[in-house]
Amino acid sequence: EVADPQTLVNGRLLQFLSCGVEPDEETIAQFLTPEPAASSSSTASSGDSAPAAAPAPAASGSTVSGAIAPTLGLAPPSDADPFLIPQGGFCIEQRLPRLANQDRSITALAFAPDGRLFIALDASPSGQNVDPLVLLDAFHPSRSIVVHDSNSDGGYGEILTESPRITGLNYANGALYVSRAGEVGRIPDGGGYEKLAGGFAVQSQLFHANNGIVVSDGWVYVSAGGVRDGWSDGPLENISEDAAQSIVSGGNGLAARIVRAPLDLLLSERSINNFQTAARGVRNPYGITRAPDGRLWFTDNGSTNVPEGISAGDEVNVFDPSSVPGGTPEGATPYYGFPLALTGANPNWRAPAIVLPNTAAPTGITWAYGTLFYGQYGRQPGLYRVGRAANGQVISERVMLVWPLISLATAPDGALWIGTGTGGLYRMTPGCG
Repeated sequence: EVADPQTLVNGRLLQFLSCGVEPDEETIAQFLTPEPAASSSSTASSGDSAPAAAPAPAASGSTVSGAIAPTLGLAPPSDADPFLIPQGGFCIEQRLPRLANQDRSITALAFAPDGRLFIALDASPSGQNVDPLVLLDAFHPSRSIVVHDSNSDGGYGEILTESPRITGLNYANGALYVSRAGEVGRIPDGGGYEKLAGGFAVQSQLFHANNGIVVSDGWVYVSAGGVRDGWSDGPLENISEDAAQSIVSGGNGLAARIVRAPLDLLLSERSINNFQTAARGVRNPYGITRAPDGRLWFTDNGSTNVPEGISAGDEVNVFDPSSVPGGTPEGATPYYGFPLALTGANPNWRAPAIVLPNTAAPTGITWAYGTLFYGQYGRQPGLYRVGRAANGQVISERVMLVWPLISLATAPDGALWIGTGTGGLYRMTPGCG
């Protein structure tokens, strides 16, 4: 029995739990060792609490093309950063505070053009009332979707109950599109949930499944996770991309991939056979969003227990649909390197836009204020902003220390909304000194 329930979940150890791997004694000892003087202890307040972050290298960038706002010149993340206080001139306000008192986690957010905010709710992954039987069962029918009018101070109403875990929401063409454990569906305005396709791979112990969803230019895109860690269960070496892809997907042709289906065809036939591979070589791609130029940006969670000298694959990536037309043979789609990049390199593989520290565990991602924002759940947790540095490289800066940040969405008025694993819902805008 745990003497102090508040210590049941530690952010740096939860990353291993979230990937289904128990950390070894050496790793635990490392996290329990006091940090060097360069990293002072963090401060926390209000409903969410932040774990102390292990020292880690800064994320490395790339020369990705496209219009991205300049960097803000913020200092590297530090344990001394204030909790839930944005840097870089942003303001923040809490919305629906009673959600934060219900042991619920906000796992996905999406806006309709009229300001309706759809919120996916789950059991909280931290605190005194964590139920491992629910946390580690993606199919447990305890999740729900509620809708809130973001233009008012009103409450919210349920539109879906008794659902498996929901990790992706996107509103398009009069309907809310939903990615939940093993399937995708939609909820038309005024209607009920309609299943569109089932059969995606789910690995509850790893927290891998079909995750994000976005409707873009007549296609439905889903970021679909695989079924292997890629390192703790044994690295794969000296095999082909196809063989590696088959192993990490467990033979499921729609796992460890970014997949897509023509929207009209999916609505008429409602079959998973309408999905095809758009990109390969990803481990557990999570958030996915469309930029104004039509490119898709997505986060990917890296492997666990990987030595510091090797990138575990925690990344922010970009995919250009215009360069991969529908119907492209799978072998000709871009390969992002997992799991083979853990033991080697190939110039033909698609390089990440931003390489994150190992165990960063990036989550939701959205386009706002002329650039991308994404959440980081594990190492150096918080809200990050992508920007172009003076040397032309695209890098990320931590705008706010917050944990556990899971979901992001951009409102019709351009404001950035943030959902946390403890039910915190926040609206962030520029304009504060």
